[in-house]
Amino acid sequence: MERLIRLALDLDGVLTEHPAPLAQAANRALGMQLPDHAFVDSHGCNVPEAVRLWVYGPGGPAALLDPAPNAPQLLRQLLQVLGNDRVTIITARPDRSQATTEEWLQRHGFPPCRIVFTEDKVAAARELGVTHAIEDSLRHATRYAEAGITCFLLTSEPAPAGESPFVVRVPDLTAAVQAILRLAGASLPVVSGDGTLPRRRRIVVSDVIDQRARERLAAEADVIEVDGRNKEALYAALRDADALIVRSETQVTRELLAHAPRLRVVARAGTGVDNIDLQAATEAGILVLNAPGANAVSAGEHTIALILAISRCLIEANATTHAGRWERKRFRPFDLKGKTVGIVGLGRVGSVVAQRLRAFEVRLLGYDPYVTRERFAQLGVEPVDYETLLEHSDIVTFHVPATPETRHMLDARAIARLKRGVIVINCARGEVVDVHALAEALKSGHVAAAGVDVFPEEPAHESPLFGLPNVVVTPHIGGSSREALQAVGEIIATTTLAALRGEIVPNAVNLPAASLHAPELLRLTQVAEAAGHLIAVLQPSRPSTFEVTVHGQVAPDIAEHVTAVALASALRRWTVRRVTPVNARLVAQELHLFVDVRFDTGASTVPEFNFEVDGDPPHHVMVRWDHRTAGIMEVDRFSLERPLAGHMLITHHRDRPGIIGRIGTILGRYDVNIAGMQVGRRQRGGEAIMVLNVDDPIPEAALNEILQIPDVWTAYVVSLPEPVEPPVITPAVPVDR
Repeated sequence: MERLIRLALDLDGVLTEHPAPLAQAANRALGMQLPDHAFVDSHGCNVPEAVRLWVYGPGGPAALLDPAPNAPQLLRQLLQVLGNDRVTIITARPDRSQATTEEWLQRHGFPPCRIVFTEDKVAAARELGVTHAIEDSLRHATRYAEAGITCFLLTSEPAPAGESPFVVRVPDLTAAVQAILRLAGASLPVVSGDGTLPRRRRIVVSDVIDQRARERLAAEADVIEVDGRNKEALYAALRDADALIVRSETQVTRELLAHAPRLRVVARAGTGVDNIDLQAATEAGILVLNAPGANAVSAGEHTIALILAISRCLIEANATTHAGRWERKRFRPFDLKGKTVGIVGLGRVGSVVAQRLRAFEVRLLGYDPYVTRERFAQLGVEPVDYETLLEHSDIVTFHVPATPETRHMLDARAIARLKRGVIVINCARGEVVDVHALAEALKSGHVAAAGVDVFPEEPAHESPLFGLPNVVVTPHIGGSSREALQAVGEIIATTTLAALRGEIVPNAVNLPAASLHAPELLRLTQVAEAAGHLIAVLQPSRPSTFEVTVHGQVAPDIAEHVTAVALASALRRWTVRRVTPVNARLVAQELHLFVDVRFDTGASTVPEFNFEVDGDPPHHVMVRWDHRTAGIMEVDRFSLERPLAGHMLITHHRDRPGIIGRIGTILGRYDVNIAGMQVGRRQRGGEAIMVLNVDDPIPEAALNEILQIPDVWTAYVVSLPEPVEPPVITPAVPVDR
């Protein structure tokens, strides 16, 4: 059965705008010095009773408050889904303000709702059997939590360590209502009272991206541009952001993510993600994207430019010539032909560097333990160990990611192994080279020159390398060519929008890559999400095991995506935590829910995904997938004729004459129209299942009557989305010319 929820809502600051105008009005009229938050919890802030009576009484400033955004429509939806007897406004306003409060609610279009005026909200909530509350006062939220009542606290502040798990922080009333409706089993999104769609997505861009990428984003979302180095402005912009796009300057820390409660995607417009706390993002269920390889040519050619700038003495020769000094005899450029260049890292950028350097007739040495001998041969690079590369190279260039393994690969000990007079190039990551050790080697002449585009901390306003005459430094522009920015922007804009639409994208860092075309995988995972929702309806109490058995030929990455989506959908009903496919396994582990995925590759020619949870009794849902369409085709071991979808009543009962007719009679008496029916049984007179598709909501009273029918054991009301059909491709018809 659907989860029973009885809800208490605060009034001031929840259904109304922030009550700061009340404190400001009292200060002006009564000469007081109340803080703006005084009427968030006026009793807790010890506002005098006489002041409270004036504020909330006839003609008081409370009558001038505006409703919170969409508050009347959101309250109406709560009443429709939960029922009028399960939603109560519990306010600490004085009971003598009842008339003015009711008049304000009516004037602003709020639907009729029970109101309780009390200083002791928790006592009133207990008496009403409240299970959930929505508050903007931390004191009241804490008291609700102490009473075992889950309280959604409207705040943009991060949760402190040790806060009760019964306090769930959300950014606004809309987010709180969405969570309540989801827990109640409502499948429809929250919409405004005039039937409009939910708000446009908000994407914060904190570093410069290509203009065409920005325009692509703006076509589907509101784009907010902010300087990522300004923490206060960035945190404010992230309060209701759905996605954040960064390059290398913005540091995406755990602290930042705590200020972004709605964030679903962080996209790095570049190759690495070392400026993103990947663990914190994964724990928060936030998808992390990057654009690997899109700027490889740009970074590779910048490396060549630095090598040539040093070998041809371009920087200083240019400066002295501009100054009117003709110092031709001073400069001693050298040719690259015949030199030995050591390339550390032969990934995308390192490969570009190798391919271009071959034209200079140099000897190429390479170190990369993750690249095959065949790839070395293709690039014309001689594979060697790291020490050999250091000892024999005239030029050493780094092209590796920032990892614990690569941190300070070139430190004082490694520099000591270099040939005297070597040239060092770093266009990889600032952490790869110990800049203090490099600076000392440049001063001593052990290293003749260096070209550096990246620094340990960026933006870099100071460095031991600055001011040294034998160093060419650039401000991390290796991947910033016009072409690279366009390519990166195209990838990031396209995949960020796709991820926000719920599609699986190929450049996710904290989800496995998918071997299935995105639209096909989306159709499958949408059905998997419905299966997870259904199994959590069948088993409303959190189980201890969640088993997935994959029958047929299914790639492991597809099975993982299906499992993650179904598990996340179920966990959203079993917990108030924020759960997405990104963090579903982590949340399950924290809740001691054992997740097991098994493969039976020879059992069926048509792939099937069987989801099973333990319980009394255990429950089972099966999804069948023909590589084109997918549907829920089995529930609790009973096969169905067609996939489950829409609004349904599912019953388990004994197969005997009259039961189906009695259920239909009850629904008819409550004006519930039956659109379709499926029944299944194993044997006459034994256990049976019935699925009724209905056009109208089933009242709780009707469900209770159905459960009173002898031999009806269980009855569930559930709503599942209609399966997405693949597009019909019409073959081209040849035309005679």
